[in-house]
Amino acid sequence: MLWTGPARTQAPAQAQLELRLADVGRFAVFVDWGGVQRTGATARLRLLQVTEGGFTAGAQAYWGGWRHEVIDCQARTIAHGPFASIRAGGQEGPLTGDPRPAVPIPPGGADDAVARVVCDGWRPFAAVPVATSVEQAVGLARPLIETGAEP
Repeated sequence: MLWTGPARTQAPAQAQLELRLADVGRFAVFVDWGGVQRTGATARLRLLQVTEGGFTAGAQAYWGGWRHEVIDCQARTIAHGPFASIRAGGQEGPLTGDPRPAVPIPPGGADDAVARVVCDGWRPFAAVPVATSVEQAVGLARPLIETGAEP
């Protein structure tokens, strides 16, 4: 399945983000709940992937980035789309990378957690508030990455 969603990285200025934490591992992954677009059993969405504190690439510090995905809830597949980095401070890079074909979602990983949130209404990390900005999500996520939080 090809990524055919809008080529945007930022939510419109008037729209407030609703970032729901789905998974914590090497990265923390938030579903951009307000941006989920459903067509039947298919959901197009973007995820905020937050890096651990101190993450750099080259000489730049990064908070993480936006991953664009297409999930088929019935078939339990995911097609990874483009990615846009987010530098420390919030500057977003352009979308890069080509969409990949859909593959089965392996159980137990971040993609499985995201599918459970989007497709099944799972609400892990009930004690973690919904973030309304990237900066807030980074502040919530980094201590959880350090401690290896479980839902």
